[in-house]
Amino acid sequence: MKRVLYSIVMVVAMAVIILSIVVSNQAMDSKNININTIDKNNSMDDWVAGWSASLQAPFEDGVSSEGFEDQTLRFIVKPHIDGDEIRVRLSNVFGSSPLEIDEVHVAISKEGAENEPGTEKQLTFEGDEAVTIPEGERFFSDPIDFELDKNDELAVSVYVEEPTGPTSWHPRSIQTSYIASGNHSDTVENSEFEEGEEAWFWLDGIDVKPKESIDGAVAVVGSSIDNGNYSTIDANQRWTDYLAKRFNNESPSVRLSVINAAITANQLINSPPEKGEHMLGRLDRDVFSQTGIQAMILHGGLNDIRHHPEYSAEKIINQMKEISRKADQQGIQIYVATLTPFKGSGMYSEEKERTRQEVNDWIRSSSEFDGIIDFDKALRDPDEPKQINPELDSGDGLHPNNQGYEKMADGVDLEMFE
Repeated sequence: MKRVLYSIVMVVAMAVIILSIVVSNQAMDSKNININTIDKNNSMDDWVAGWSASLQAPFEDGVSSEGFEDQTLRFIVKPHIDGDEIRVRLSNVFGSSPLEIDEVHVAISKEGAENEPGTEKQLTFEGDEAVTIPEGERFFSDPIDFELDKNDELAVSVYVEEPTGPTSWHPRSIQTSYIASGNHSDTVENSEFEEGEEAWFWLDGIDVKPKESIDGAVAVVGSSIDNGNYSTIDANQRWTDYLAKRFNNESPSVRLSVINAAITANQLINSPPEKGEHMLGRLDRDVFSQTGIQAMILHGGLNDIRHHPEYSAEKIINQMKEISRKADQQGIQIYVATLTPFKGSGMYSEEKERTRQEVNDWIRSSSEFDGIIDFDKALRDPDEPKQINPELDSGDGLHPNNQGYEKMADGVDLEMFE
């Protein structure tokens, strides 16, 4: 009888312990839901990634290595979505110590560092104005009510009092960020913001609760062409900006938010630290963890060809196949773009051109992906297909100009995403 009673007691005790662990884990998940990266399966009442920047490790010297102290940084971004709630994600993924942020404010940007009066709101993190982000992590702010129009630019002002040390950042933002001494996170005027950097620091995502139904987000993974290099600074004329406008204006049957996951000089296979983690290695952080992610566009391989003449087309193709498999495992659609012409640029050779053509031939005939986007066709010179059409060339033989970026976006078949 004692053995029976003892067994019953032990079973009950074990059940209580297990239940306590489950409840504790659920409470922890609930506590962290606004500050840790939220995966695509978390509906969060129809939130969607409205804007993103792919961050990378700090350089060995310069502003990203030095960091900031008792300064306010004002970042200007454009989500391209109508919304009535937002939350902001800050990153210390590449930091070497905890990042202490004292205040964060958002407002509608007016011009330069100036904000629209009456639009400013302060963000909190689990109810607190300040937040400390451990090294290697990203935190979301608490959601706030905020009226956002798809034509608005959003100003995010971050004040740090203590030395930050080396920063996680996105160089070549094609957008000026403004810096002021002291705490001016709620300042409307631009008079205190005297310095400017073409980079974003710590800011790597903005989620929006759309006013109207939206089908999710599509992330563009690529390098400098997708980053919009050589487009007009502060003008939002990357091809991803033009694509976002097309989704807003031309496609009532499918509505996707376009988020940019490109890094200048990035490569498919091996990227040195100053060129960002290679595309396969950063998929989880830059694509799969984005809120509401439904699809991705892969445009990579040209930098691998340019910097590694020893790479065969097969080597590049195999890496594209691996990325496609990763996307399939995550249950998201993947589209691939052909590699653009680069004859006339500094690293061109006929051997590299043959590799590019082999990769493009495979892309056009492959059934590996959910759809194909032919950027090569959109940009090439009809009289000399190995080079960019001079009317679409920024002047370096590699990157398009504003007109070229618009041409790229026009070449995307929106019906693919239905």
